[in-house]
Amino acid sequence: MRLIFTLTLGLLLSGNIFCQEDKIKELVSQGTDLHDQGKYDEAIAKYKAALDIDKNSTLANYELSYTYMTTEKYDDAIKYSKRVIEQNTDHLQPAYVVLGSSLDMKGKPKDAIKAYEDGLIKFPNSNLLNYNLALTSYNIKDYDKAEQAAIKAVYAKPTHGSSHIILASVMKVKGERVKTLLSLYYFLMLEPNSKRSITNLNILKNMLNEGVVPQSGNDITVNIPSTASKDSLWGAAEMSVSLSSAAKHTDENKDKSNIVYFVETNRSLFSILGELKKDNSDIWWSLYVTKFYDLVQSKNYEAFSYYISQSTNSDEVKNWIANNPDKMQSFKDWMKK
Repeated sequence: MRLIFTLTLGLLLSGNIFCQEDKIKELVSQGTDLHDQGKYDEAIAKYKAALDIDKNSTLANYELSYTYMTTEKYDDAIKYSKRVIEQNTDHLQPAYVVLGSSLDMKGKPKDAIKAYEDGLIKFPNSNLLNYNLALTSYNIKDYDKAEQAAIKAVYAKPTHGSSHIILASVMKVKGERVKTLLSLYYFLMLEPNSKRSITNLNILKNMLNEGVVPQSGNDITVNIPSTASKDSLWGAAEMSVSLSSAAKHTDENKDKSNIVYFVETNRSLFSILGELKKDNSDIWWSLYVTKFYDLVQSKNYEAFSYYISQSTNSDEVKNWIANNPDKMQSFKDWMKK
């Protein structure tokens, strides 16, 4: 009888535990729905109800920390994200992101960097931890650390547009024009018509024309940036960008529209970079140059150029896309690869 009683009690306790877990998940699910609706106080109430059942629930603690961060209650966000980290089980990676982001927003960037780096010891290939580390490092002007973290973020998730933007920002500060352009091209391929597309497209086009100053008659002054030219390969790429931009002002090309010349500039730049690649294998060559050189080889560079120009809301761009469905479909099929 004692054995039967013990087994029965064990089954009852086990059932009770599963019942509690289901209730916690239900409350947290309700909380996340409320969070998504912008009903943050009600979401917090649901998470706290879940913690009343189990104060150590990593799921409830994490979601609570995230909602506190969203509502700019950073001290509370720090408190609950640390609870998740201390348990060292589930939801660790996003908890480090919340902790670091909250510390950063409180004006403690060095503490934020420490949080991200602690997280990266456990999750070295995390896109978000590397991205946030790059962003915070960039903001305190530690550009070398920002560059390294941004590259890792891109490697971890090439489809994350913001990683390409922060890498472009770092390279722009460092005076690396072609590397900046490559990162911006990739971002625009991912987000051709979002709210931030037109800003980054304008940056890209302005950089393409940097150092080119039309003079009287057919004279054109071309100034090559001194920073990138220290490397022979990138120096050659810099030269090609400037010469391509200068050619726009010749009699032969002066009547071409901006978008038509943009197409030609992209083909020229991607072709030259592809020819320079050879055995180089860092991210600039293995990801960016390889990708864009293949655009030229596959003859999709024209559709690409119009595709990434959608944010201009230009009738010429709209009409070309509408009148060239086969080229656009070929480009989209290429992107899917």
